[in-house]
Amino acid sequence: MTSSLSTPEDSRHAIPFRGNSEAPAPEFVSLEQALKHYFGYDSFRPGQREVIEQALNNRDQLVIMPTGGGKSLCFQLPALLRPGLMIVVSPLIALMQDQVDLLRDNGIAATFLNSSLTVEERRSRGRAVMEGRIKLLYVAPERLLSEDFINAVLPHIRDRVGISSITIDEAHCVSEWGHDFRPEYRQLSCLRSHCPTVPIMGLTATATERVRDDIIKQLQLREPTVLVSSFNRPNLYYEVRPKGKTAYQELVKQIKDTPGAGIVYCLSRKKVDELAAKLRHEGIAALPYHAGLNAETRTENQRRFIRDDVRVIVATVAFGMGINKPDVRFVIHYDIAKNIEGYYQESGRAGRDSEPAQCTLYYSLADIKTIEYIINQKVDPTTGEPLEEEQRKSMQQLRRMINYAEATDCRRTIQLSYFGEEFPGQCNNCDNCKYPKPTEDWTVEAQKFLSCVARFAQKNQQFGIGYTIDVLRGSRAERILKNGHDQLSTYGIGRDRTPDDWRLLARSLVHQRLIDEATDGYSVLLLNELSWEILRGQRTVQIAVDKLKPTPIATETLPSDTEESEELFNRLQHLRKRLADEQSVPPYVVFSNASLRLMAQRQPQNRDQFLAISGVGTRKVAQYGDAFLAEIRAFREEKGLTVQPDSAPAPRVIKLDAPVVLPSADEATYTQLYTLELFQQGTKPADIAEQRTLRLTTVMTHLADLVSMGYAVDLDRLVPRDRQQKIIDAIQTVGDGSLTDIRAALGEGYGWDEIKLTRAWHQKNNL
Repeated sequence: MTSSLSTPEDSRHAIPFRGNSEAPAPEFVSLEQALKHYFGYDSFRPGQREVIEQALNNRDQLVIMPTGGGKSLCFQLPALLRPGLMIVVSPLIALMQDQVDLLRDNGIAATFLNSSLTVEERRSRGRAVMEGRIKLLYVAPERLLSEDFINAVLPHIRDRVGISSITIDEAHCVSEWGHDFRPEYRQLSCLRSHCPTVPIMGLTATATERVRDDIIKQLQLREPTVLVSSFNRPNLYYEVRPKGKTAYQELVKQIKDTPGAGIVYCLSRKKVDELAAKLRHEGIAALPYHAGLNAETRTENQRRFIRDDVRVIVATVAFGMGINKPDVRFVIHYDIAKNIEGYYQESGRAGRDSEPAQCTLYYSLADIKTIEYIINQKVDPTTGEPLEEEQRKSMQQLRRMINYAEATDCRRTIQLSYFGEEFPGQCNNCDNCKYPKPTEDWTVEAQKFLSCVARFAQKNQQFGIGYTIDVLRGSRAERILKNGHDQLSTYGIGRDRTPDDWRLLARSLVHQRLIDEATDGYSVLLLNELSWEILRGQRTVQIAVDKLKPTPIATETLPSDTEESEELFNRLQHLRKRLADEQSVPPYVVFSNASLRLMAQRQPQNRDQFLAISGVGTRKVAQYGDAFLAEIRAFREEKGLTVQPDSAPAPRVIKLDAPVVLPSADEATYTQLYTLELFQQGTKPADIAEQRTLRLTTVMTHLADLVSMGYAVDLDRLVPRDRQQKIIDAIQTVGDGSLTDIRAALGEGYGWDEIKLTRAWHQKNNL
């Protein structure tokens, strides 16, 4: 993708961005600088920078990024870097509140409009929007589509304040092929006619290719950039446990053995209430959540869970979409999920902070019967007739979920293949990989199975797994006889294996992508190139055949944690909870667990060191720095460790309507100073980049800027003396105004970084 920030010549000398146009705003010459200022992070997660660049280029976009991948920042940062207001369509009140709390805690002017507000609150927020004092407005689809908003408020904002972009969060809700279709989302297509020149961005954590195409169509996105990040969540441990007579005792033990907060999903409201009550009897702080509770109770139970007042929420799938609690350590499906897409989304609410978390599915045939009954109750509300097409799709999705539960292959391979992503297997973080089953060579059986599919193809016919197994086992079913398949050479050649054996083989072939299963309509099998390699004897097939009971795995701590840092981490968590309660916000609004872990490991003792922690920005230092630094110093004193006084001046507090101006051109930023500190310790630039998870070009730019500002950077470590002289000679010939001209005079044997560094030194020493 082409960056909207840079030229090939020099990514640090682009046109500066500005924040809120209503006040003296900071100017940024890189996205990383803006990122650190507003959100406290030094670098972007995979995919974020590309999305932000496209947003700043006014492109329509569809972004599929897994839960915890940083979707929100993809639209929040562009909103702050462009004039006007960004409208964010969000389906849940709780999600809006969480997002706005986080933004305001970072000093960003954001608000929301929904049915939870009083008339006066709506008027007050409306005035702030109309006066241009708000950068991000969150609104529910029902509110956005109301007649007064769409025909009066929206045109006023568009014409007087300006709309920088419209973001549709949870965009999968627009598609009837998605797992959470919402009819009101379909009506969002009218936004294109009301705001024809405003770019639109759709975001979701889960979408198959079919759902993606439908989203683009329904939202009328114009030549959108589509970014699909990997669906893999490597920090999540997936397992399936048999749901036998001791399942409840296992569940209780698992919850007690796993520190931290968790979600337990059940199919029915009745089971939610019963299980929550039983867990409380076991001494586990648990609350129920389902649509049968009144709105006040649901809101209160959710609030108590998010703010760490209770450990466990027991819920139906009505709970969770958009819940911004990053430190969920386990998600347990006490009943099987209805489809893989829903299971991925629900289990994905664990470990959004990228720390280890567990996802457990309890599986029994009785649960399947329950879901089948629910599916069969789907009828047309006007005629009472069965919705056969919808029932068929739901049954098809349930079959794939059953395949997942009974599989012996890598759980990730199965999940990711559902979304069209290839994964080699052996993730070593699921029950099937961590506790591998014995394998057998089933190449001959696979050739029989694939030969049967090939015989169908010769007649231009396609069938699913069940029908193929019936032919192999010589069934006398009327359909088989009518089709004449009792005359095929493969008819009856599989009588030596049970139906369960053949289903195990078929599922494994699909999961290993040794045969394709088309699910557009009825499920049918299609041979691919790997299938033919098996038929030609060029590839063998290994099948795991012995299902071993998975052993529970405890949540691990980070490799760099020590007993000392773990103790400090717990103390910082208590401090965070107290500060959060004082402000009536969830603890993660103050700091994430990841930031607390870094504090516990690095133990910063002054504001400069504190700001070097990922997730700590200028606003956070001003608001919480003294409290956390005092706690860290107190801990070190108790342990007999050295304590340094904090001599750095207190940073300026950011006001909501007037973001603080960044350091002047001759004053290094905290992230630049951190790079300098590592460099002066002898760390090579490439190692600095790896240690700080930055691009090497970013580190080199830090060093060039530091040279320009007169900091002690040993240029000889970066550019050999003879090459420095050649570069200086070229500068004296063509001038130092353009890197492109200097490089043209030198030839392509010289890199941009060494030219940039030497030019910075030359400019500083020849003022």
